[in-house]
Amino acid sequence: MRKLLLALMFLSILPGAAYAVVFGQLDNNAHPHVGTLLFKTASGWYSCTGTLLAPRLVLTAGHCTEEAGLPNEKTFVTFAPAVTQWPPVVNGVPVAGNGWIEGQAIPHPQYNDYAEFPRTYDVGLVELFEDATVTQFAALPNEGFLKTIATSRNQKDNRFTVVGYGMQGVLRPFYSDNWARYQGTVRLIEISSNLNAGQSAKFTSNPGLGGGTCYGDSGGPIFFGNSNIVVAVVSWGITPCIGDSYEFRVDTQVALNFIAQHMPVP
Repeated sequence: MRKLLLALMFLSILPGAAYAVVFGQLDNNAHPHVGTLLFKTASGWYSCTGTLLAPRLVLTAGHCTEEAGLPNEKTFVTFAPAVTQWPPVVNGVPVAGNGWIEGQAIPHPQYNDYAEFPRTYDVGLVELFEDATVTQFAALPNEGFLKTIATSRNQKDNRFTVVGYGMQGVLRPFYSDNWARYQGTVRLIEISSNLNAGQSAKFTSNPGLGGGTCYGDSGGPIFFGNSNIVVAVVSWGITPCIGDSYEFRVDTQVALNFIAQHMPVP
């Protein structure tokens, strides 16, 4: 799916595998509330990553929920540590062995295929048709949370965990295409450039630091440190898989108001 040539999220079209975090390590069950999306648009089947906010609500990127103004035709999510049944789709239906749960994709109402770039509105949700069996959920940040990190002199605060099912690398000797949940460590670079436009945050994709994002990590969470607070979702990058990336901030009014409309009442 080439919605924007700059975009690093852009999804792995099947039957090639869905792609994971570069320079990272297998997550196993450290983040059981992070799952992989499998969805169908008019142009085919694609994959992304998402985070469970409630038993039936998954946070992801807007471009993982819509194509050309139309919500996904079909959307499925699994929280299995790895997709092991191959091919994942037979006769237009995901195979049962991977534990897929069907849902309804909900793009942000202002998301429009990056037409207002750098204001991307690249956030979306999936409302599942049944409860996920996972009992751990992500928490939302306070509005403006990343501003406190960007202005902090304490670099120990500037550590974030990215989790996703994307490629582990596209260039040799790093090339790897294991459709499994990985995690890595990234650092916030800045939130104030013109490319951020008040919606995105620039993060590292650095082998020395220990993490980065690649194709298929789109929509995956950027957690603050080792917490369950998801401060951003993987969105786009100028040099996919090896360069710095721009993630859509969850700590904005644009994102928080949208999510609040769909969160279940306690």
